[in-house]
Amino acid sequence: MPYSINKKKCLRCGLCIKGCPENAISGIEHREKDGLILYDTNIDPMKCSDCGVCVSHEYWCPAQAIYKVTT
Repeated sequence: MPYSINKKKCLRCGLCIKGCPENAISGIEHREKDGLILYDTNIDPMKCSDCGVCVSHEYWCPAQAIYKVTT
């Protein structure tokens, strides 16, 4: 898998889900009591094309929780 999400750094905002051109990032939506929507996100290695868009713009991940996996 080219990219992964650091679950400890992730803000669960869902911006990466909307920004991925390959639809490789998905999330399960959780609505909090105060109406805030948070996402448990995952990157599908079969869909990820290693394009780098998820890490190329700071606004895709304000917490910079997405990182390139190196072997």
